[in-house]
Amino acid sequence: MGETQVEPAVRGGAATVVVGQRIRPGHHEQYRRWQDGLTAAAAAFPGYLGTDETPADRDGDATVVYRFDAVEHLRGWLDSPVRRRLVEQGASLFDEPPTQQVLVADGEAARPATVVVSHTVAPREEAAFLAWQDRMTVAESRSPGFLGSELFRPVPGVQDDWTAVYRFASAADLEAWLASDERRALLDEGSRFRDFRLRTVAGAFGSWIPGSGRGGASDGPPSWKTALSVLVGLYPTVVLLTLALSAVWPSGPLWAALLVGNVASVALLTWVVMPVVTRALAPWLTPRPDAPQPRTDVIGTVASLAFLTGAAVVFWLLTVQIWSLP
Repeated sequence: MGETQVEPAVRGGAATVVVGQRIRPGHHEQYRRWQDGLTAAAAAFPGYLGTDETPADRDGDATVVYRFDAVEHLRGWLDSPVRRRLVEQGASLFDEPPTQQVLVADGEAARPATVVVSHTVAPREEAAFLAWQDRMTVAESRSPGFLGSELFRPVPGVQDDWTAVYRFASAADLEAWLASDERRALLDEGSRFRDFRLRTVAGAFGSWIPGSGRGGASDGPPSWKTALSVLVGLYPTVVLLTLALSAVWPSGPLWAALLVGNVASVALLTWVVMPVVTRALAPWLTPRPDAPQPRTDVIGTVASLAFLTGAAVVFWLLTVQIWSLP
């Protein structure tokens, strides 16, 4: 894949690239390792928001979606020597060159949302399931905000479930469909297929810690890294908000001050603090495949603990030596 062309009229919004790949028979395990490495490399680039994957179907077709916060950052990843090298290394895993589509959202537009539904279907029920799934898709297509759908067959030895992927223009459109009477009636009609797993994937930064996309399920960093990263953002945010509230509202009742502080801290963490923290710690949270270990983990851990220690010293000086809290 060469340099990606983007229409000038849509520059500046959040950007996504959708890559379609047909895996050669017998190469799924090698592909899994290669894709994990490619995802980890993308996660180290500026503006990276996350990766979503759909499992390969019976023909070996798999889809990977990379999300970045701006088209300039997406272009930086797509045209990088690191990505070119990894793509060249994985070329032998595919029957044909991958396809690639770049989607750039208007900065004011609502974020798209996707729902992934996995069904376990007995072989004797496949025909009935497909007919029911067609009726479900027709009904969804009439729902406001519907963008499209795909149905993926089980992959012997890799995945036993049927997987349906539905895309809507916004989370509100998706929620409206999920709660609709028409969907409820169709679920009742296909009651024998109601043993399913449903996962909603927001188009935006859906959590404080972005997933790495490993294993096709958007797994995140280890729990201890997640906890330490949140602490790096949480501690200074809570202390600064406490100081600010005690200065501007010294007579506020405890219950009200805690409510205001919690609302403000969650908002700041979600939209301001944690995106900065996760970007700064990205090489440690989702290290590149060739990152030296355990050196990378040690450096990231020591840096996080050093920041917390330094912040504690500063806040001790501020609240004990300079200013005593009421």
